[in-house]
This record gives sequence, C-alpha cells and structure tokens, in this order.
Amino acid sequence: MRRLFLAEARAYPGRLAGAAVACAMTAAGVGACTLLLIGAGRADFPARSVAAAQAQDARDLLSLLLSMLLMCAVLVIGSTVSLWTGQRLGQFAVLRALGVTAGRLRRLVAGDVARLAVAAAAVGTLGMLPLAHAGRRLLVNRELFPEAASLPSSGQVWGTAVGVCAATGAVAVLAAMASVFAAGRVSPGALMKDTEGSLASRRSRARLLTGLTMAVMLCVPLLYVMAFTQLPSTVRAAVAPGLALVLIPTLAVLAPWIVPLLTRPVCAVLRIADRRVGRIAAAGLRAAPARTTAMAVPVLLAVGIAVCLLGTGATMGEAVARQTGDGLRADGVVTARPGHRLPAQPAAPSGVTATVLVATRITAPATSLDDQPSPVDAWGADGSALVKSLDLKEREGRLSALREGTFAAGVSQAEAHHWRLGQKVRLALADGSRPELTLVAVYERDLAFPAFVIARTTALQHTREPYADRILLSGAYRSWPKESGRTVASRAQYLDDLKPRNPADDLASRLIVSVVSGYALLAAANTASLAQRDRRAQRAHLRALGLGRGQLLRCVLYEALGAAAVGAALAAATALACLVPFAAALGTGALPALDVPWTAAVLAAAVLAVALPSVMTAHPMSTVRQQFARRTA
Repeated sequence: MRRLFLAEARAYPGRLAGAAVACAMTAAGVGACTLLLIGAGRADFPARSVAAAQAQDARDLLSLLLSMLLMCAVLVIGSTVSLWTGQRLGQFAVLRALGVTAGRLRRLVAGDVARLAVAAAAVGTLGMLPLAHAGRRLLVNRELFPEAASLPSSGQVWGTAVGVCAATGAVAVLAAMASVFAAGRVSPGALMKDTEGSLASRRSRARLLTGLTMAVMLCVPLLYVMAFTQLPSTVRAAVAPGLALVLIPTLAVLAPWIVPLLTRPVCAVLRIADRRVGRIAAAGLRAAPARTTAMAVPVLLAVGIAVCLLGTGATMGEAVARQTGDGLRADGVVTARPGHRLPAQPAAPSGVTATVLVATRITAPATSLDDQPSPVDAWGADGSALVKSLDLKEREGRLSALREGTFAAGVSQAEAHHWRLGQKVRLALADGSRPELTLVAVYERDLAFPAFVIARTTALQHTREPYADRILLSGAYRSWPKESGRTVASRAQYLDDLKPRNPADDLASRLIVSVVSGYALLAAANTASLAQRDRRAQRAHLRALGLGRGQLLRCVLYEALGAAAVGAALAAATALACLVPFAAALGTGALPALDVPWTAAVLAAAVLAVALPSVMTAHPMSTVRQQFARRTA
C-alpha cells in the first residue's frame, strides 16, 4: 500500500498538492502559535503590571488564532481530501475488483492521508521558528507581547515540532473520515461510470433542508432582534456583524440554488464583452452550475468574512472618532504613556483650567440580558467643569447637576435598565460598596466615552489608589509641565493620534481574516484546478474546432473570473445588508466604513486564486495534438 501511495504521488502530484499545502500551513501556524504561547506563559510578571497585562493579551489572542487555525484546517483538509478521493474512485474500483476488502480500502485511504499530512507537516515545521520570531516582533511592536518574554529553548522547539507533526496527522485523518468511509463504499461497478465531472457541489434534499434550517434557526432570530426589538441601539448594532457571520455560511450551504440565478447577469456581461469567446464561457458557466458553485463558494467565504469583520471594526472606529471629535471642547489633553499614571489631584499652573477625569470602575445591576454584569470603565468628574471641556450630548437632564450622591449614564445603560431621571439606583463601585445614587443625566456619546460618570469626590473616596484617566486643559495648555511618562497634546494633535480601536481587537480581526481567507482561497485554488482538469476533452474539441490559443486563454479566464465575480457579488450584497444597519445604529451615516486596503487585497487574492490555477492546469497555449494527448492521459 505504501508503494501505491508513492506511485500516486509521482504520477499525479497535482492531486496531492492542495492537501499538502494545507497541512504545511497548518503545521507552521500551529507551531508558531504554540511557541509564542509557551513564551508568554512561562514568564512570571508582577500582578497588575504592564507586562502581565500584555502577556494575558498575548495568550488570549494566540488561543483564538490557534482555534481558528485548527477549525479552518479541518474544513479545508476535509474538502481537499474529498476531491482527491473523488479522483481515485477508478483506482479503488479496480482494487475492489482484485479482491481488496472495504475495510482494507478504508485503511489504505486513512494511511495515505496520514503519510501525506505528516510529511507535509514536517516541511511546514521548518518555517515554524522563523514565523514565531516574526510574530513576536509584530506583537511586541503592537505592545501585545511582553518584550522580556523570550521564545522556548531549542529542546522545547524540537518537542513542539514533533507534537505538531503528530497533531497535524491526527487532524488530517479526522477531517478525512468522510472520504475514508466513502472509499469503503466503492464497488467494482464504478468502473462502468464516467469519471469526468466528479467535481461535487450538487443539489441534494439534505443540503437544502440543512440550509433552510440554518436560515430559520440562526438568521431569522437575529434579523428579528435587530429590526423589531426595543433593545439599546448598541446591542442591536452588535447583532449585525453576528448576522453576517451566520448568513455567509448559510448562503454557502444554499449556494447550489442561489448561484445559478446570479450566473445569468454575469453570462450576459460576458456575451456583450466578447461576442465569440464570451458566448462559449457563458455557456460553460451555465451548463455546469455545480462547477461554478464550487468555485464561487470559497470566494464568498473569503471576501464575505473579510468585508464583514474588517468593515465592523472600521465602522466602529469611525463612530468612536466622530464622537470624540464632536464631543471634545478642551484646548489640550494630558494622557499617560503605557506603564505610567496621571495624578488624581494635580496642581494646575496659572492661566490653565484643568478638568481631571478620575478613572474608576462601576458595576450596574443585573438585567434579563446580563444576569452577571461585569465592571465597566467610569469617570469621576466635577459636572460644572466637565460640560465646559466635553460635550457628551445630553439626551435628558443636565451634567452640570452632577454632585455627591448622583450619577450620569450613557444611553445604552439607561435603555438597558429602563432608568428614568430622578430614579435612585444602587451601583457597585470600585471598592465593592453599593451606595444608592440618583440619575441626573443621560447622554448619547457613550461609545467613545465611559458608560458612567459620577462625582469626582465619590470616585476618590471609593477607588483604591485613584489616578486620572486623562486631564482636559482649557486656556494656556502649553504651560502645563511636561514630565516623564506624560504627553501634553493640543486638541488637533490628540485627535490625529487617536486610536479609536483596541490594538488587540484590531490585530485579532486581521489575523482571523488572514487565516479564514487564506484557507478559503486555498480551497478555491484546488477547486479551480480540478475544474479545469475535468474539462480536458472540452478544451481539446474547442481547439480542434478552430479556437485559437489566445481565445482559449480568454475562455478559461472568463469562466474563472465569472465564478469569482458571482461569489464576490454575493459576499458584497450580504455584507452590505448586514453592515448598513450597523452603521445606522452607530450614527455614522447611511453607508458603513470599509477597510479598503485589506478588502482590496483579499479580493485581488481571490481573483488570483481562481485565475492562476485555472490557466496553469488548462495549458491554453498548447497545440491541438497536446490537448488531445492530455485528454487521453
């Protein structure tokens, strides 16, 4: 059986390339994440220090990335091995006719997958250590990894490499179990069937029921929550990206019924753009909807996930930046650099009015949606001074009425708890005490600023080791003393340097997009190559009927780009439908913001992922004799 695998690898290396690349990528990524996790976890940093917080951020981020890598690896390796197994059905039928039992055939496929996965993982582990060093530099530059933490020793690196190879082999065999059982069901009668057109993404009743169930059980409830409930606007806005993340897989399941409808306008454009070759490409797209669907679905996943996740972050960042710019009235702002704190009671020089915003934490009462609320950031400030330096856009009441025994809340908290002006609420303060405070104001700009504001004296009394989150200056702010660990910036400079998103969240979104899109586009490349391999006879006959080399090249590109356009259009429509309500709820305008560079890069990668493998497999520049030789090979 080992000789059969080696013969398969020598005769058809293209069949094994997709699964091998997926396993190598998985091994390199999982190994690098594991090394970074070991490095971040073995160092002992003082509690509540900057390094300890960075180590925790690194562990959270790397754990998320590791889970995404394994999940995507299972999906892509499973689909790639399924395509590989579909191309070997003729071999399996011959083996069954020669007396090989179904159990031995299953063991053959499982062994082949394990050999391929372990060999590819061994190659992938060669890039594990360089990738870990690059990841450490990236995280340190983003202040998400402690600079004092180093990577493990060489002995631990070797042990990690061995473990990664074994884990990759196990994951590959687990992902290929459907193909293993399918190989055991092959009978000698399969020799009588045509092996062309084995590319599968066909309609089935089970797939339709699964897609409809996902739509009813996942998408419809989120649509109802977003459109018809009386939840706070920020809660309804947060539902929109979640809806996109369940809607895209649902559309991928229902793609065999949706893609043929979207193929028609693409075919019309091809006929208009190129009357001769475009007609042939359009006929190919419409005649093989299963093939078109199989190429469009990975593009839908890659582009849709990228637009939704990155668009969510960009829209949120734009909303925070807009609220900060509209609300800030101060002439200057004093902030602390990482690892430093501002004094809670600074001495202001003459000619400068300082509004000190004391940092504290407040826990709101439980609600039906959150029965175990977590502490949130809050400010302690003098109400009369705060309104002169900051406009929080009061919806009800007046912030200038803020004094001892009162508090102000953002509209999200007020709507979630159904608070009214003058209502007494028992809040848990930073020291654990639960005084009863009176609501005197509700403000709208709670996305860029804390959800609660209490009196400054209350914050100082109930916060251990109080410090200022920032200090707002009015007047001659340049005369404020410049000390180590502090930054004094003008209003314009502060807004220019503002980072509206958490660096860890931003990096996590980009890493998730990179992993999901990378694996999805790898699946797209495998599918595009297989689609052209199954059409050798058609290309040979087109060349024999007079189609030139350049015309055949255009025909191949038209079909590949047409399928990619269908997937991209479906992803764009889905993302737009989900992100528009998100932008409306945040008040950023009618259209959401997009991360244009990353979105364009993913879209360009999707085009290359379907175009290059199609051209390389089709060999459109070959002669008629060579095309027919490949047809009979």
